[in-house]
Amino acid sequence: MKLNHKYIYNAFSVCGFKAIMNRMVNTLHMTLIACFYIALLLLIMVIDLRQRRILNLIALPATLSALAISLAYGRESFLLALLGALIGFLFFYALFWIGGRLYESGALGFGDVKLAMLLGAMLGLQHILHTLALGMLLAGLAAFLLLVAGRAVPRNTLPYGAYLAAAGVFMLIWTNS
Repeated sequence: MKLNHKYIYNAFSVCGFKAIMNRMVNTLHMTLIACFYIALLLLIMVIDLRQRRILNLIALPATLSALAISLAYGRESFLLALLGALIGFLFFYALFWIGGRLYESGALGFGDVKLAMLLGAMLGLQHILHTLALGMLLAGLAAFLLLVAGRAVPRNTLPYGAYLAAAGVFMLIWTNS
């Protein structure tokens, strides 16, 4: 897959905004970690919007990286990241399972479950539920607007991961994680 230079530029722009928003609250390495996470989420967003897939090649190593990074900040940080990943995974796995029973297939992809786990590892237990709720709100708003505009019908599906990733970017910018 060929990535356009504007996506790289946008990633750096968002990271610059994150650095400004930190207002010296976090150290440089915390800002760099947040920028790494934001770049990963923007990549996931672009791929999901284009291909309607969340690649294992990105999501799984990124989750392990986020857990390893949290371990560098101590046991408590690692436990919060691990619990966040577990809560994200279990919550979205339950939605995946329920959606599969109610709507057969396509209600929610397993990539979305892995993305929820990644977001939990990145943002930790203290922010994962807010992030997932924001992602659901963004997807619901997008679905509503598409329906009202006549660009979708109720049985259409959305690339849900893009909205989860957008919520993750928002939380990384507006929290001091």
